[in-house]
Amino acid sequence: MLETITTLLQPWADLYGDSKVLSTALIAIHVLSMFVGGGIAVAGDRRVLMSAPGTPDAYRAVAEDVKALHGVVIASMVLMVLSGLLLAASDFGTFGVSLVFWSKMATFGVLSINGLAIRRSEQRVLNAAQSTTEFSVIGKDLEFPWISLRRGSWISVACWLLTVFLGVLLTNS
Repeated sequence: MLETITTLLQPWADLYGDSKVLSTALIAIHVLSMFVGGGIAVAGDRRVLMSAPGTPDAYRAVAEDVKALHGVVIASMVLMVLSGLLLAASDFGTFGVSLVFWSKMATFGVLSINGLAIRRSEQRVLNAAQSTTEFSVIGKDLEFPWISLRRGSWISVACWLLTVFLGVLLTNS
């Protein structure tokens, strides 16, 4: 199976290997999209982790700030996936059997699933903040989604760092 896929991808591997411009551009797109997407995501995670909102409006403000970042992060992740597929296809015989490569893919999968969970938690924070008045005590309706959002932010930071580390390790293995 591995040999069949490698054979099918050989024309791409030859083109990639013969063109310094193509290989440099593809690596640059992959790294820059990870830098932009990951940097913005980690900045949003930092915003959540450094916040200690005390009012429904403060909770809402943090959740809305972070929610506004998702478009750029998702677009960057799409570029990372597309460029990563092309990079992997350039030497599938090596990447297809690499434990480091598959660990990076698994980490990216966890990162993506966690991103969906973060989006759901943000919406739950926004909904709870909307239904909580300034004069009521902030209770479990707002506290639980906030805790979930913070947990997701910790997981996000860890996954972004591990994805970058595994990518660097992959280039040296």
